[in-house]
Amino acid sequence: MEILLNDNKLDIEGLAPGVTVLELLTTVEETLKGTNATVIEIVLDDKSYSADDVSEISCQHVLDFNKIEFFTATAQDMIRAAFADGDAGLQHLEELAGEVAADLRIGKVKEGMDSYLEFVDGIEWLVTMLRNADLAFASSMAESSLEGDRQNLIKRLGDQMNQVQITQESQDWVGLADLLEYEFPEILQDSKVLIKSILGS
Repeated sequence: MEILLNDNKLDIEGLAPGVTVLELLTTVEETLKGTNATVIEIVLDDKSYSADDVSEISCQHVLDFNKIEFFTATAQDMIRAAFADGDAGLQHLEELAGEVAADLRIGKVKEGMDSYLEFVDGIEWLVTMLRNADLAFASSMAESSLEGDRQNLIKRLGDQMNQVQITQESQDWVGLADLLEYEFPEILQDSKVLIKSILGS
């Protein structure tokens, strides 16, 4: 059996039949301490799992596989990847905002709320990405007006999400639809422009 970390062979002693992939992951993560890297993907004989998928990997036994591969990334890598996927993610958020607004306007509150929760998660993803941009793009942020634009955008997103929460809690569905349809497209467009500028700087 073969165990690889980022395509490099790992020698791990004393693998007993009962050892789970989760226990092996814990051992691998110990060896990564101090490197700023974390395991993000595990491939068990060509089947991929997220390192967060604890319920799955805790049931799998190491010796049942011919090949186990671990792939790592640093926080900087993950933020860069999020920025690279940013345009598609923002496009999806724009579409979701429109769908939720349309559902709320015709009284389909339950259907609208399902997409609304996905929209809120997406905005949280965007805010997290923007808050951590300096980890991956520190030099770009320091040498331009991008830092001011980033802080301004984070504040605008926070303000709008507060308004969204107020309208949702008071069940003002028309007010919520208005916010999603008229306020968010501009913020999401500005986010696209900022992400492109950061990636291009």
